[in-house]
Amino acid sequence: MTVPLPDAGRAPDPVADRGSLTVSDRAVARIIAASAAEIEGVGGPVTRLLGQALGHADPDAVPKVSAVVSADLVTAQVQLSVRWPAPVVEVANQVRTRVQQQLAALADLRTGHLDIAVTALPVDRRRRRRVA
Repeated sequence: MTVPLPDAGRAPDPVADRGSLTVSDRAVARIIAASAAEIEGVGGPVTRLLGQALGHADPDAVPKVSAVVSADLVTAQVQLSVRWPAPVVEVANQVRTRVQQQLAALADLRTGHLDIAVTALPVDRRRRRRVA
């Protein structure tokens, strides 16, 4: 036979009195941009107007992100560049995986829909090979 112990000596449940945390769309967009920038070969996007590139991709810039958070689900659009000759599909998949991991770890959010647009394939001129 088990006899229950009285509650007099127990501490109050710390989880019962917790409030809630709301993560803004802007904060989520910054988490996504930083996560995407961690992937090798990912850089900032090229701005386009009527289908024409305005300027050049900056390989040291972070991707451009817009995000919307609804409950614990994130919908986001990411614009980035991928340095040539990196495989675009593989890099995009790495970005998607990293973003999902970071959103779950840092903000306890799930990715509902993540659009990744590769706006340019800049050549990394810093690593140009020379023929002797």
